Amino acid sequence: MRTMLAVALLVAMSAAAEGANEARDILDQRKHLEETTRRWEDLSQKMTFRIVYRAGGTREDQIEVYERRSDGERKTIAFVVAPAEVKGTGFLAFARAGRAPEQWLYLPDLKRVRQIASTMRKESFVGSDLTYRDMSLLAEMPSWSDADATASLRGEETVDGTASHLIELTPKREDIGYDRILLWLGKEDLIPRKLEFYEQQAEPRKRITQHDVRLVGAIPVAYRTDVETPQTGSHTAVEITDLKFNQGLKDDLFTQRQLERGGR
Repeated sequence: MRTMLAVALLVAMSAAAEGANEARDILDQRKHLEETTRRWEDLSQKMTFRIVYRAGGTREDQIEVYERRSDGERKTIAFVVAPAEVKGTGFLAFARAGRAPEQWLYLPDLKRVRQIASTMRKESFVGSDLTYRDMSLLAEMPSWSDADATASLRGEETVDGTASHLIELTPKREDIGYDRILLWLGKEDLIPRKLEFYEQQAEPRKRITQHDVRLVGAIPVAYRTDVETPQTGSHTAVEITDLKFNQGLKDDLFTQRQLERGGR
């Protein structure tokens, strides 16, 4: 009996190790694509955030986003351009692999820039279902290594008709803030089709699904993203209305001074 239990344990451990190796291989393939054929230096995009509240009612924001990659760092600046009551609200973030992000917020009513402290990272971005923490994680996840989160392959599932790898990520860094993340990557294009973020509850804290994947040159882009918060029953639909890569954006766009100006 002891021999049978020992053999069963060894088989289970071997299967777990194989699943981890397969998951890391898949994630490394995706990372390689991001660094080669799908590589971009900067982007500009116009987006619509349509927020649907559980109690009823909706809100729609128009947002312009600019990003730049350089020397292993990713800089993002975003400006709300409509509706009028929140126009000029700005967000600035610097992200580097393996580090907690630096983030700043500009509120026109206060006429000042404030740094987003770690205790504020769970707050909502312009009332949407995306928090400041979520925004930084979505930007940095493609560059994660085993030092950031261990990965295990949990099988295959179909998401909106797309055959996908199901990978479970277990974060190691405290600043990531989630206990585990489930990631569904399309088998053919390795584009995230769905993500679920868990804290301690059995139900996901956040669920994100991506649709309408189109090629912009050689780069596949999801033009619609749905973000749900199951505990509150709210959701936000994010649609890209215009997107351009490699426009030669300068580093001086990504500054607190530019944040105060409210746009380019």
